[in-house]
Amino acid sequence: MRVLYLNPFSTEISGPDESLRTLLGALVPAGVEAHVAVPAAGPQGPRYEALGVKVHVLPLAPLRRDIGSAMATFPFRLARSVAGVRALARRLGTQLIHTNMEVLLEGGLAARSLGLPHVMHYRGNTLDEPRWVFDGLTATWTALADHIFCISRATADVFVRRGRGDKVEAMYNPVDVRRYADARRAEDVRAELGARPGEALIGTVGRLHPRKDVETFVRAAALVAARTPAARFVVVGSAEVPVEVEYQRRIQALIAEVGLTGRFLLAGARRDVPAVMKALDVFVLTSRHEGFGRVVAEAMAAGRPTVVTREGALPELVEEDRFGLCAQPADPASFAEAILRLIDDPTASAAMATRAAERAKSFDTAHVASRVLDRYRALVERTR
Repeated sequence: MRVLYLNPFSTEISGPDESLRTLLGALVPAGVEAHVAVPAAGPQGPRYEALGVKVHVLPLAPLRRDIGSAMATFPFRLARSVAGVRALARRLGTQLIHTNMEVLLEGGLAARSLGLPHVMHYRGNTLDEPRWVFDGLTATWTALADHIFCISRATADVFVRRGRGDKVEAMYNPVDVRRYADARRAEDVRAELGARPGEALIGTVGRLHPRKDVETFVRAAALVAARTPAARFVVVGSAEVPVEVEYQRRIQALIAEVGLTGRFLLAGARRDVPAVMKALDVFVLTSRHEGFGRVVAEAMAAGRPTVVTREGALPELVEEDRFGLCAQPADPASFAEAILRLIDDPTASAAMATRAAERAKSFDTAHVASRVLDRYRALVERTR
């Protein structure tokens, strides 16, 4: 089966890319001839190609929340993009188009014009505001898709509560569970992340973006540090676009302001995320309105105790107090209390981490890929 995937970007750290590459790692051996279209060459390209995927560069036209003055030219850019997707799909003999993120409309428009089935992956967060905008978007997305995969029940509700759930299926992002479970806890990795033997290492992984609310993590770290002198803190992730570079400067200044210089490391992006997860004693995610929270699933697969924001899809993943702890959004004291609870009770923390590792099996790639392939086959058969 020949499938054309559309991806809106190709940056160093990208949850949608990580999820798609993990999925294709199982679909390609199962017989899917995968082609991925991106708007520009980038670091993800060689990673797709290593899986046997063909990468194409097309002038895609993603929607943006801050589209502003660019809205005037959007229809022209979208028309050009639809034409490019149509031409590529016809040249390849594509049987199905899969749009990897809801910010691209050209996949659905091109598929409809070619009579091809179209699958859309809704990877957005759960903050569907302004309401009237999302009323229109959900109507558009469901009209242009034959099937919509949503990355959690919380994101599926964006459609369901508007009466547009008929084509929607909640399906968690795939994770190579064995890769995380089998990773080795290594002191050299812990040292690179700023922790010496015997020190508690508390960290988070992800892009340095304001939506991740890293300020709350830094302020929570200061509260934990006051109680636990041996604790060390780390953020693994990069700043790539201007808003992230500026945010990184703010975080660096805040680390100094709260007195954590020398105890808090901004480690940059790393490719050995399973080893990073194993190196942590507590994984924390302070971000807001996550549609899934891939790094949480990875931390759980690695058997790490976790603390997440009580918002969006994150409580759905950890089922509060069963597989992880939840804290109030933007509340450093709430996060610090949860982190200290895990540090102060190693026995209960270890038991929770063991349960989390078992829970993570529901994110396993083989299971997710099987569901996707079954859906592809049914859609293609229906259009014959």
